[in-house]
Amino acid sequence: MGAVYEAVILFGVVIFFGYGYSALLQYRGDAGPARWFFQGFLFLVISAYFIGFWSEGRRSLPMKTVALRLVDSQGRPLTVRQAAIRCGLVWILVLAPAALAYALSPAWLMLWAVSFAWAVFSPRHQTLHDQLSGTRLIIDNQAAP
Repeated sequence: MGAVYEAVILFGVVIFFGYGYSALLQYRGDAGPARWFFQGFLFLVISAYFIGFWSEGRRSLPMKTVALRLVDSQGRPLTVRQAAIRCGLVWILVLAPAALAYALSPAWLMLWAVSFAWAVFSPRHQTLHDQLSGTRLIIDNQAAP
C-alpha cells in the first residue's frame, strides 16, 4: 500500500520537474543526447526526493501515513550518506533488472524480486538493499493515530 502511495506522489514530482525542464529548455522528447540528459535529470530528481526524505529523520507523506520510519542498524535516523547509499542500491538491485527486462528479456524481472524476497529469509526481515546499506524500515510506534 505504501509503495503505491509513494508512486502516486512521485508521479506528481516527476510531472512537475519534467514539465519545468521541458518548458525551460524547450525539450520535446526528441531522441539523442537531449533525451539522455533529460533522463539523467529525472534520475537526479528522484534520487534527491528519496535521499531527502530518508535522511535526518525525515519521512515522506506515504511513510507518515503508514507509520514507517527508516533507521540505521542502531535505530538512529539515517545520515545523508547512508540514505544515498541505500538509494544507489535500490537503483541497482530493484530498478536495473526492470530496465534490463525492458531492453533485453522479461526474464530479467525475476531478479527484481530478489531484493524483496530476501526479507523473507533475513532474521530482521530486511530487504537485500537494506541489509547491504545497514538500514531497516520500522513501524513508528510514536505516530499519531
